[in-house]
Amino acid sequence: MPASLCRLLAGILLFFAGIAFLRKGLRQKTGARVEEALRKLTPQPVNGIIVGTLVTCAMQSSSAVTVIVVGLVDSGVIDVYQGFYIIMGANLGTCLTAYIVAFQTRILGPLALVMSVFFYCKRKQRSGRDAALVFLGLGCILEGVEITGSALAWLAEIPDILHILVVFGQVPFFGVLAGTVFTGIIQSSSVVTAILVGLVREGLVNLRSAISLALGSNIGTCMTTLIAGLGASSAGRFTALLHLVFNLVGVVAVLPVFRSFVMIIETISPADPGYRLANAHTLFNLMSIIVIYPWCRQFVDLVKGRREWI
Repeated sequence: MPASLCRLLAGILLFFAGIAFLRKGLRQKTGARVEEALRKLTPQPVNGIIVGTLVTCAMQSSSAVTVIVVGLVDSGVIDVYQGFYIIMGANLGTCLTAYIVAFQTRILGPLALVMSVFFYCKRKQRSGRDAALVFLGLGCILEGVEITGSALAWLAEIPDILHILVVFGQVPFFGVLAGTVFTGIIQSSSVVTAILVGLVREGLVNLRSAISLALGSNIGTCMTTLIAGLGASSAGRFTALLHLVFNLVGVVAVLPVFRSFVMIIETISPADPGYRLANAHTLFNLMSIIVIYPWCRQFVDLVKGRREWI
């Protein structure tokens, strides 16, 4: 078991390193333009959602995007409505990470690492090295997921731990609660997604349990934004609160129809449980946006009014 724990730690660290490399490689091309793009947003919700989605896909961190949004609202560059539109898009953009970790990594991981060496050695220009960092990040992410998944196999030898995971997951409310707490502690829904993909592929938890834990990670990831909002103005703090309320409302709305939600995922997804989990993550965020979009300004006003009433 100690060897498995070391492999688990190595896999998680490799995953974190991959995310860091990927962000750095993408930021060399897009990072300087991120804040400028956000500043030039029009008040149209669809524009904010699109920009939030694309920027989050590029930065591979919804937390980073929402923290930027809190800062922009705090400085008065954009208002809370524009900030909320971007946050909705950020929730959708972060689903890209779920699909990255859902790939079968036995071939893609080493291939991405080889491509990173090729770009670094063959192209000395800045753009070539940026591309090398992107492929290096992808390779580390994919290999990190592979190592994490294989390292989790030792859990099968501890029935009590498996029983707790299954019980928490089978009762959606407790699964959401566990996912929220776990993600809030490590402040990374991407790592939670990687771990869940490993668990569900190893057969240690079923899809129903993994989806309930993943829904909780959508709430737990708001912790970073809330922390960023502590030192902000009232508008900045309210923007951070909107992030939490939006995700919380989405999860609460899904819980009563959770069984049907899982059935839909199983129907529209391939047999691979990793892809099913990624599809569940995407469908949940997409449904949340579709439901809130027609009355997003009223939603912000409602939360603002309730907050002032409290």
